[in-house]
Amino acid sequence: MVDMHYFIFIVNADTVVLASVIFGMSFIALRLVYKMWRANLRCPHCGGTLRTHPAALPPPAQEAQSPSLWT
Repeated sequence: MVDMHYFIFIVNADTVVLASVIFGMSFIALRLVYKMWRANLRCPHCGGTLRTHPAALPPPAQEAQSPSLWT
């Protein structure tokens, strides 16, 4: 008669394989949804896609003038 422990190990191996396949498929699907979402983002100012829209850099901060020593 087959010991019950062997059956548990077989079920666990099948479960691990199935869980790995489901995880891989869901990871690929979520990555595809993320890429589609990023491709459809629009600029709030001009309405162009952000992929072709250059990012505006903030202006450089003005440094405070150091007081000169000989005034």
